Amino acid sequence: MNVTYNGPGSVYCDAVIADDQIYLSGLISEDWDTGEIVHGTIEEETEQVMKNLKAMLERYGSGMDKLIRVEIFLSDFSERDRMNAVYVSKFPPGKIPARFCCGVNGLAAGCKVEIMAHAYR
Repeated sequence: MNVTYNGPGSVYCDAVIADDQIYLSGLISEDWDTGEIVHGTIEEETEQVMKNLKAMLERYGSGMDKLIRVEIFLSDFSERDRMNAVYVSKFPPGKIPARFCCGVNGLAAGCKVEIMAHAYR
């Protein structure tokens, strides 16, 4: 099993790779070019998280078409339909992975959405 750490002193890892399986840690709406958190509408934050998800999968030799399961956490579950509109637009019809979605009482950095994923390489 390979564990890839986020960086020196980090308290979590980006991903755990076991055989051909990739388990990604939760991704929030951080703009990796600036290091700043994108705080905006649920649509804007979901757009950034999905961009990060795609980049992370590609970093570890996978892609959006190889997602198996996605777990989505929303700080306001009433925004689920608006998040879904962005989320489903990132997949071709019939290629959406299994998904879990729930409302939570707060997310890292005050974000509105966090996504964890499981994919294969």
